[in-house]
Amino acid sequence: MTPGDLLQALIKKSGLPSANALAKAISDSTGGAVGPGGVQSAISRMQKGNIPKTETLKPIANYFGLDAAAFQTDEAALKCATELGLVKQQADETEYAGRPRRQRGMVPIVGTAKMGPEGFYEEFSSIPGAGDGVVDYYSDNANAYGLRMRGMSMFPAIRDGWYVIVEPNDSVAEGEYILIKMRNGSKMVKELLFRRSDSIEVMSVNGGERMTIDLRDIEDYQPIGAVVPPSRWRMP
Repeated sequence: MTPGDLLQALIKKSGLPSANALAKAISDSTGGAVGPGGVQSAISRMQKGNIPKTETLKPIANYFGLDAAAFQTDEAALKCATELGLVKQQADETEYAGRPRRQRGMVPIVGTAKMGPEGFYEEFSSIPGAGDGVVDYYSDNANAYGLRMRGMSMFPAIRDGWYVIVEPNDSVAEGEYILIKMRNGSKMVKELLFRRSDSIEVMSVNGGERMTIDLRDIEDYQPIGAVVPPSRWRMP
């Protein structure tokens, strides 16, 4: 088990919806003394297999009541996960609580979104827990879901009738598309340019204007793994 696996298992056990939500929770628990941007950077490094500096790990470890050493080696992470009951031994493999099984060709479509100006969109049909068919797309995120996009405001990056595949809890890298949910209820699709301690800078997916968004105004943001054509749609 890697430190990234341990972190993912802890996020799942805590009931937080995403790694970004964890960063926000850690910042709130310290009264803002620890900025969410720094925590997000440390989380991203761990999810990519890198180990952040001890001082950067401490706020994450403290939040879960652990020592930072638990996140510094694979052996320490496995020992910690075993003690916390996060590892389940099976006949043919070891399954980590935070690592979902891979799925192929079965990403559910949970709604349709009408694309508007400046990257904003509005879901005018949403079926929690179910959906309108699936798209044939490989994802190793068991929580991945798709949205059918309607409209031409994000052309040519996202075309009318195409699908975006959203992969919650996965790490986000600069230059990738993200789905942003604002606290005021608005939603948008943007390209992530930079992350700072208190904000993110984004740009329209079709190369429009840049904008800076305060992290305090964001409920969550999730990576978009792919934009796929209508030909991938299936009704199981």
